[in-house]
Amino acid sequence: MAFMANQRQQLCLEDSTYSLTERSKKMLKKSWAENFAQHIFPLINEDRFSVLYSSNQASRPNTPVNVTIGLLLLKEIFGSTDEELMETVLFDVRYQYALHTTSFPEQPVSDRTLSRFRDGCTYMNRRPAST
Repeated sequence: MAFMANQRQQLCLEDSTYSLTERSKKMLKKSWAENFAQHIFPLINEDRFSVLYSSNQASRPNTPVNVTIGLLLLKEIFGSTDEELMETVLFDVRYQYALHTTSFPEQPVSDRTLSRFRDGCTYMNRRPAST
């Protein structure tokens, strides 16, 4: 997979939050998801993880790193398993809102996203330092 930074930070016209009722939108804005989306998610530095991916731009792009890191943070915060987290991000607009993925036509994660990312990080930590 080739590393590509997540450029999709703005809402599009088909964003799923537009179909929420005003009451639901207010509740979403008052939830933990607003603070996560505004204060934590923007601080995730994707470039630090570019070494985990191929430099060949012809290969398929990676799952957005900031989404993956955000998911791992939410997993720890809420004490979820990978399976529970996957179900939640697919069906809970709060998670999608927190991760800035409400405008995505499909959530950009699979059942292997988190384990592959953890494996890549583990490999990089065990690699001998170049001399």
